[in-house]
Amino acid sequence: MEYESFFNFENEPFSNAPDPRFFFNGPEHAKPFLRLMYSAQRMKGLVVLTGVVGTGKTTLARKILSSLLKDKEYIPGMLVLTRDEYPSFWLTSKIAQLLQIKDNNTDINKIQLISKRLFEIKKAGRKPVVIIDEANKLKTDANLEELRSILNIEDEERRLITFILCGMPELKDLLNKNESLRQRIAYLITLAALTENSTEEYVRFRLKVAGAQDEIFTQHAFEEIYKWSKGRPRLINSICDNALLEGVLLQKKPITGEIVGLASESLGLKSQPEIK
Repeated sequence: MEYESFFNFENEPFSNAPDPRFFFNGPEHAKPFLRLMYSAQRMKGLVVLTGVVGTGKTTLARKILSSLLKDKEYIPGMLVLTRDEYPSFWLTSKIAQLLQIKDNNTDINKIQLISKRLFEIKKAGRKPVVIIDEANKLKTDANLEELRSILNIEDEERRLITFILCGMPELKDLLNKNESLRQRIAYLITLAALTENSTEEYVRFRLKVAGAQDEIFTQHAFEEIYKWSKGRPRLINSICDNALLEGVLLQKKPITGEIVGLASESLGLKSQPEIK
């Protein structure tokens, strides 16, 4: 059952897909975005973005990628890690592919090929930036050592590649195990949950992007959205999405606080959940 026509939306406002169009440039995300863009511009080498589940790391990473792709100065790429273990040279091979290295069949010379390619890119006046999402899955010493080896490729002027690692808070512990990598971190950025005011602004922003013309949520509904989500964007999206569907089933608009409560309970949430 669709609710877009009932509320006169042009598209779905609360999908949890990391769509850059729905990037909310509120205070909690604006500064991290600017720092990450600055890091890419200045070729800082290694930047780390962490945050608890649902705080919007992937959406921010996609926004960074989208912004870099629009500027011919950069050669950006993104890896999304989905497993807990990766074989030796897997990471190196993927980075080589992102750098458009064709002669990439043997493990023994991958770092040499990457080094050669990075100097070619610098000579062309461009800047390679690799974003690694779910980087907390780089758990083996071999994977971290590959990352360190690539970061070691530099000249007297600047680093030749920038990595933006995004992941859960344990990513910091993983990097601390490799002293050489830890010392190379230029910025360590923590993504916070939204405040109550930002939560309301976030919901209104997404509704506007989706084409909403009317008031969709009551003020009490906004209060309930924050109470149940504690400002975590992923939960805000799920709560709002379910509340809109509940509104269609009840043939009721705008969405009230009571409807938000019903939607939250249907998701198995508990009132005022703890963030761990």
